[in-house]
Amino acid sequence: MSDDFSKYLNKQLQNDEFAKVWNSTEARYQVINTLIRLRKEYKLTQSELAQKVGTTQNIISKIERGKMNIGLDFLSKIAEAFEKTKLSWDKELKPYWRGNLNLEDISDFMVKTKKEIDKTNLFFALKYSTIPTLLIFIIAFNFKAETFGYLTLSIIFGLTFYTLIKYFSNYQDFKLAKKFKKHVLTLHQHSVFIFVIIFSPLMNIYTRLIDNPEKYQKIITFQSDKPIFIEITFTFMSIYLIIFGVFYSLSAQKNYLKQIEKVKPFLKYL
Repeated sequence: MSDDFSKYLNKQLQNDEFAKVWNSTEARYQVINTLIRLRKEYKLTQSELAQKVGTTQNIISKIERGKMNIGLDFLSKIAEAFEKTKLSWDKELKPYWRGNLNLEDISDFMVKTKKEIDKTNLFFALKYSTIPTLLIFIIAFNFKAETFGYLTLSIIFGLTFYTLIKYFSNYQDFKLAKKFKKHVLTLHQHSVFIFVIIFSPLMNIYTRLIDNPEKYQKIITFQSDKPIFIEITFTFMSIYLIIFGVFYSLSAQKNYLKQIEKVKPFLKYL
């Protein structure tokens, strides 16, 4: 694929009649179809190709629709743009040490992909963790302390245990990442265990709600005798961190299971 356009163009240029018939319908549309096919194979939009060639998206669009004739010089620029794209892939896919504490060699492509994965999980967690967090605050303002304590623990532990149940119910699939630890089966495997970090704040909240739910409720509803900003912030962040961690893990688990189903048929070759 890398030199298809250049090879095709050079082959056609060997024909003495090619330049003469360039403006004829058949020859022109053969090149146009090759241009469209290669642009899509190289994952380039019309705007991206135009930028590499030094023209506008409108010009590329007209060329692909056969509304504009182009010369051989312009075709050479397009071939050069495809070649530069291929070279940029080589650079982007080459692993190297990035000079940090992580000694693993990693490519720019892997870094970008990991960031996109983290962003996907982050948005999912932000979106869905808001509802149970607000529900806990509504309960705090509308129920007695003891009821508030039990309901809050039910929500938090319910979500946490659901995450664990989902993990262990698909344990054989999650275990594949460890079984084939020399290979990266899917980049989602690195985010599956994020819920482990929530156990410390989880036990802190459990202890405080069991020992003194009334005090905890007063902090949340800003009715404490001596409301301290740090204590209110810590209480809120403890609750939100747990719920956020749960939904982040659920997103990672969902995406991991989706990807691993595509990978499993090929594991027998590893």
